[in-house]
Amino acid sequence: MAGRSCRVRFVLVGVAALLAATAVAAPAWAQPSAPNNGAGASEVDVGDFEDRAEQYAEARRRAREEALKKAEELANQARTTTSTTTTTTTTATTAPSTTTTEPSTTSTEAVRHSIPAGTTEEQWHALRQCESTQNYRAISSSGRYRGAYQFSIRTWNWVAEMHYPDLVGVDPIDASPPDQDKMAYKLYEINGWDPWPTCKKRLPS
Repeated sequence: MAGRSCRVRFVLVGVAALLAATAVAAPAWAQPSAPNNGAGASEVDVGDFEDRAEQYAEARRRAREEALKKAEELANQARTTTSTTTTTTTTATTAPSTTTTEPSTTSTEAVRHSIPAGTTEEQWHALRQCESTQNYRAISSSGRYRGAYQFSIRTWNWVAEMHYPDLVGVDPIDASPPDQDKMAYKLYEINGWDPWPTCKKRLPS
């Protein structure tokens, strides 16, 4: 606001100065000649004096119009500058809107395969409890059976070669829980509960 007031004051001072100049100034050709008091002075030519007076008045009118026009231009320029400054300041101080996006999370349940038809979650839970006490990195005492469902490497690779080639050669204990689950589900679809002869007797019906 202080900067805007100073600019307006500057314009008003300029206008006053231009108007004052037109009030006292006139082109040299419009100034009446001083009478010659010397010897041989002639009488004043009234017609010539009137012509000079008209020319002076016309010159003053034109100077006044030019001064007013210049003052109006200066005022418009001051208003334009003030408007631009205000717009720039507003733009610079307005914080951009931001949108916060919560990071997406993928749960283990979301990537698990559906259990085979004819089975229940309780049965699969009971199978894992019997085979490995729910430990997906369990290893039998002999080292032959591995993971939550106690796959042998041979059986694991046999199922993987038919259905999940990317898991061929992967140690069951190094596979993710969802991968171990889907391998067990696929083995069930091939042979039922027979691959787990001891634990299948303990499954709820």
